[in-house]
Amino acid sequence: MFCSVVIPTIGRSTVSRAIQSVLEQSFAADDFEVIVVNDSGKPLPAADWQHSPQVRVMNTNRRERSFARNAGAAIAKGEYLCFLDDDDWLLPDSLEYFWTLAHQNSDAVWLYGGIRVVDETGKCLGEVNSGLNGNCLAQMMGGAWAPIQASLIQTKMFFAVGGYNSSICGTEDLDLCRRIALHGDFANVPATVACLLRGPSWDTSTDYLRAPEDTRRSRDAVLSEPGAFTRMLLSAAHSSNPSYWYGRILRVYLSTVAFNLRRKRLLTATSRGIFGLVSFAMAGRHIFSKSFWQGVKAHHPPDTLHFIVKALEQEAKQDAFRTTKGAD
Repeated sequence: MFCSVVIPTIGRSTVSRAIQSVLEQSFAADDFEVIVVNDSGKPLPAADWQHSPQVRVMNTNRRERSFARNAGAAIAKGEYLCFLDDDDWLLPDSLEYFWTLAHQNSDAVWLYGGIRVVDETGKCLGEVNSGLNGNCLAQMMGGAWAPIQASLIQTKMFFAVGGYNSSICGTEDLDLCRRIALHGDFANVPATVACLLRGPSWDTSTDYLRAPEDTRRSRDAVLSEPGAFTRMLLSAAHSSNPSYWYGRILRVYLSTVAFNLRRKRLLTATSRGIFGLVSFAMAGRHIFSKSFWQGVKAHHPPDTLHFIVKALEQEAKQDAFRTTKGAD
């Protein structure tokens, strides 16, 4: 079987849309399956999709998203895994795009395409596709985005890195992405393949207050792995903008120095600082480039969800201001 689509749900009504978006793909029915992981703690409402032979349902009883995804992956039959949230959905022909991409890039362990961000009315807030291929470790460590909802992950590699880390909350997708980027290559399709729901009334069960700290912990753990430093340098050197990504590598190391100092891990902080200095030296002539210092200073790299969310927040503030002025 080509792929298994794992959809954890907390019982949102939008889960039917997510499931139907997979079942309605123009793709051979016996080449994919849908695994719905009910983490709501109660039975799911009756729906037509429950009668589909391509759908299996399992229950995890409020164990949170990462556990639910791992549980679904554990029974998957597909060569690749697709993780779709219950309020997001695939666009038509997405699996066809991935099928072609997989056969053109048989060594790639992470396949992904573009994602469309929409609000509750269906309005498109923006589309994102970072277009990265090959060794992407510096990019993923530096904050680039390969959205999980628009990705297929080689099942064998997913289990080789231990699946989702259930102790990481809010940024568990990025944590998985970094750990896989350490070991394998990525392949990108330019097409937009999935929709991500965001907007003023969008809600989530995830505690995003702890997300920044978990992000730092995740990044620091990858830096401790053998070969991480060399693979990051190689990914920067072979990128379309090496100056920028050399700068991001330096930023990654500087941020983890501070992270470890706060925890009084002096030896680790010193090690991170040394590697940061070495990365600066290895950047060579790139340190004289404006792009290098942009990479060091930027809080977020281009082509990430951050900029769409910020634009949405700015638009909401402007609307509130106009409403207030109108009331006056």
